[in-house]
Amino acid sequence: MLTTLKGLVLRERSVGENDKFLDILTDCEGLIEVSAKGVKKQNAKNASVSQAYCYAEYCLSESKGRYILNSAEPIRVFYDIGTDIERFALASYFSELLLYIATQEKPNNEVLRLMLNSLHFLCLKNRELLLLKSIFELRLMSEIGLIPNLIGCCECMKYSAPQMLFDLKGGRLYCEDCFGSRDLHGVELLDEKLLHFIRHIALTDMSRLFSLSAKKEYLLNLSNITERYVEIQLGKHFSTLDFFKSLTDGQIL
Repeated sequence: MLTTLKGLVLRERSVGENDKFLDILTDCEGLIEVSAKGVKKQNAKNASVSQAYCYAEYCLSESKGRYILNSAEPIRVFYDIGTDIERFALASYFSELLLYIATQEKPNNEVLRLMLNSLHFLCLKNRELLLLKSIFELRLMSEIGLIPNLIGCCECMKYSAPQMLFDLKGGRLYCEDCFGSRDLHGVELLDEKLLHFIRHIALTDMSRLFSLSAKKEYLLNLSNITERYVEIQLGKHFSTLDFFKSLTDGQIL
């Protein structure tokens, strides 16, 4: 019996001289592992669809509980990702996040769409890398059920103020009056512009998500806030993020 799924290869792992295991984020089955036999051979028919950042329609058979690649029709292969080390490093971070949070039999088409759109803009090279990073981080958290409560102050419901406080662990906003003398650990101060950016990323429709633009003076702060939110919510630090940051060295890219 054959199964047909659309999916994006997040990771490829060599097995022996000729084979690979592929971790594929699919539209219907969530994250699956696929055995791709013979794809490292010269002129192998499935070589191009067995590499990271290939989005394709995969025809799979199943044996002993494991998917086996039969054939595939490429839809989009993001070749350009590998030609720029900073963009490749950021894509690797996105993949590590998805490999950590995605599970089989729990499909999330919006997460797949987010990753495909992020790779698209990485290839276009018309968005700052830190902006793409912030968009991916916070929107991913929103799509997996860790969306912060950004409607207003969680106590008095004030919508905005010159300065609001974002509790990263609780995922909620406070105005200065309601925050009082609470511990500032795990809290970020947001001016009205930063609050606007965060609300846009978390709440706007996916079709408008990447229309966001931010001046460079805000990008470092925004990136730091969304990065900390991910790490606090997931309780994990990602090595690929360290690699990306070592390449950028604090620069706004």
